[in-house]
Amino acid sequence: MKIAFKNCNVYSSFIPKVVHHSIVIENGKIISFNEESDAIDLNGKYIIPAFIDSHLHLDEIGLYLNSLDLRGVRSIDELREKLRDFASKTKGPIIGHGWDQELFREKRWPKKEDVDDIVGERPLFLSRVCLHAALVNSRFLEIMGKNGDGLVFENEFEIFRRKLISLIPNELKLKYMEDAIRYVLSKGICTVGYVSCSLENLKIVENLISSKKYPLDVNVYINAEDIENYDKGNRIIKGVKLFVDGSLGARTALLSEKYEDNDTYGEQVTSFEKLREIIDRANKLGLDVAIHAIGDRAIDIALDALRYAENGKRIEHASVVRDDQLKKFKGIHAVVQPHFIISDFWAVKRVGIKRARYVYRFKDLMKETNVAFSTDAPVEPVDPLLTIDAAINRGKNEGIELSKYTMDQALTYEEAYHCYTAGSAMALGIKGGTLLPGMDANFLILDRDPLKNDPKEIMILEIFCKGKKFFNY
Repeated sequence: MKIAFKNCNVYSSFIPKVVHHSIVIENGKIISFNEESDAIDLNGKYIIPAFIDSHLHLDEIGLYLNSLDLRGVRSIDELREKLRDFASKTKGPIIGHGWDQELFREKRWPKKEDVDDIVGERPLFLSRVCLHAALVNSRFLEIMGKNGDGLVFENEFEIFRRKLISLIPNELKLKYMEDAIRYVLSKGICTVGYVSCSLENLKIVENLISSKKYPLDVNVYINAEDIENYDKGNRIIKGVKLFVDGSLGARTALLSEKYEDNDTYGEQVTSFEKLREIIDRANKLGLDVAIHAIGDRAIDIALDALRYAENGKRIEHASVVRDDQLKKFKGIHAVVQPHFIISDFWAVKRVGIKRARYVYRFKDLMKETNVAFSTDAPVEPVDPLLTIDAAINRGKNEGIELSKYTMDQALTYEEAYHCYTAGSAMALGIKGGTLLPGMDANFLILDRDPLKNDPKEIMILEIFCKGKKFFNY
């Protein structure tokens, strides 16, 4: 199948910026920039490479598309009302996501007593926006043989989450994964890095992708505990995901100095010895290593551990980076989430004004290494244009305090789009992120120039994956 466009502006790459005015696609590949006589006239519209989200969670996206949305909830009373309404319309375990105690009028964390009277004997799991903490009810604590106030963090969070997911029927798990894939594609993303993928979900997504029902390219990073059961013949497994620390929101990100607003340094969730053990195993299997490190002390540990990795090396998030750490990133991809700037509106309160300049240092990191963009969805919205806006404006239009101290880290339009296309492709170790002859024809048609207009005002008109139109707005 052949398709061609003319009278358009094709950004085949952003760094360097290369522009063509026609493009020809055949059998799912870019073949030339010649103007064909029968080409479709786009009347001056814009074509860019499709986005590549290098770090998200497909299973969690599907789960939360079908669960209680608690993003933006401003009080525990509002959380209770939303929960009561959701519980009245559903049966079985209750799953919700997105609350942030920093937004609550009550200025406290929620507790099991806030929800027990609403859900009764139904297990309940409401994850915080960061996916490092959750509120569970008394019934779920009882099922797990645990006591406590209903708040679970880090490793315990993961234990509870997996138990709840085990209660979901297989047919629903398949539906949730399909929902996630369709949703991601509808946002102009044709390639993803699916991190923290369980072996069960690996089978589900592999079957969906091999069926060719969906054109999404998926690169999987399996959980560290599953590496012993890794099937070396699996084509979509790219690497293994490890954790050093938690999140700034839950105050479990590991800092070298104490939090400004709490008497803690955070939490190291995996020992250095365990990191080395898993990295050695990854080396033997030819796998890339992606290490979650948010706090600067966690980054010290990750940088040290990655010296032993022999294949692709990534640090996920890299949220608080000291000056002395920047050059140590050479040869290590920094996979960042710009929209954290908006969601972590309280970041300066966590680290203090003195350390604020260390937070989300995209510009400085780009001087030293490759920077890849992602959403960590469902932690952040699956919306690349919101991500681009956050990288360019750093929350100044939303009044985010961090912008007062860090506008020197604001990226140009070209830099931001590069990070979400070619930069992400490099972090995944794949060809892509540009529109060059021989590349897969993954591209978007936009209504206006992305390098001269507010990302929030841009409309994606059409989405093509491997030369086939997937979505038409």
